[in-house]
Amino acid sequence: MKMEDYYEIDRQLPSRNEGYSLMPAKQPEGAIDAYNDYRRILDRKDIDAVIAAVPDHWHAKIYIDAMDAGKDVYGEKPIALTINQGRAIARKQAETGRVFQTGSQQRSDALFRKACEYIRNGMLGKIKHVDIGVGGSGRADAIPDSPAPCELDWDLWLGAAPKVPYNTQRCHYNFRWFFDYSGGQVTDWGAHHCDITQWALGMDETGPRYVEGWGKTQQPNYYETFTDFEFTFTYANGITAKLFSGENMVTFHGEKGTLKVNRGFLESNPKDLMDQPLPSDAVRLYVSDDHMQNWLDCIKTRKPTICPAEVGHRSLTLPHIANICGKVGRKLEWDPVKETFVNDNEANQHLDREARAPYHYLAGV
Repeated sequence: MKMEDYYEIDRQLPSRNEGYSLMPAKQPEGAIDAYNDYRRILDRKDIDAVIAAVPDHWHAKIYIDAMDAGKDVYGEKPIALTINQGRAIARKQAETGRVFQTGSQQRSDALFRKACEYIRNGMLGKIKHVDIGVGGSGRADAIPDSPAPCELDWDLWLGAAPKVPYNTQRCHYNFRWFFDYSGGQVTDWGAHHCDITQWALGMDETGPRYVEGWGKTQQPNYYETFTDFEFTFTYANGITAKLFSGENMVTFHGEKGTLKVNRGFLESNPKDLMDQPLPSDAVRLYVSDDHMQNWLDCIKTRKPTICPAEVGHRSLTLPHIANICGKVGRKLEWDPVKETFVNDNEANQHLDREARAPYHYLAGV
């Protein structure tokens, strides 16, 4: 089986012609078209680009289908539910040449860019360690299952995820706390802050070699993802980075001091470090001051966005291997070239998920 076939949708799904529209028979002037089947949108020749804002477990299928249909894509983060899905998305973008923007909008924030440029140019000296605090995942008591609201196609919402009864705790924002649909705070905020870590360290095309640590879910809890966790990555150059359920902040520790950055916050120790100008020959990073506008501009120019699929995939690999480490409960060696764990079949079983028919993808690698 070729990798490009891996995420083709099973032919048991209804055809596009059988998908129904949510539009009334006669639309009022200025009304927005709405469809139950996203493929109806992809069939429209008057649509050049799409924004896909759906739960994580639908990302890969919709992103890939959209690029196959010739559409440019703004894909919300986390880019994919699994590592294999992320690789398939990145490969599809490379094959089709579509413009793809991962919704890691911190790359289009001046404070994050300044922090990364100062680190890239050695203003902190050699970086030794990065602390990546992302808070903890949700907790909730169990509540009874109930019938799905009449306006919700629950089977379609579940898609490739296992069939379970409808429960209000599984939908909307709370889908993040179930491994069938997402990866908890590890992948939710971890996707943002690991992206900045990768950018600052110049690791956009690779990743760490080892991950170790722990994750636990405080009980009782209806949700599944780790409520408390601490995972440490080690790169080939010896730099370590810790992803943990603490204060939401990225802190870089270097030989000459520390630098903390978050949305609307940038602080260094010594404090005057950020007042020092960069040298005239300094490394300068991609400038974007508006993430959505950057995508729209690149649709016109056909140039790469600030966070294309390959970058989004590589950044999310850190949270993914962290969650896998927590599930198997031991230190893992990661090969960022082959994108597999070294000599660990159990861990490699988590690189993708079994999908439910008739929404499943063709069996592949």
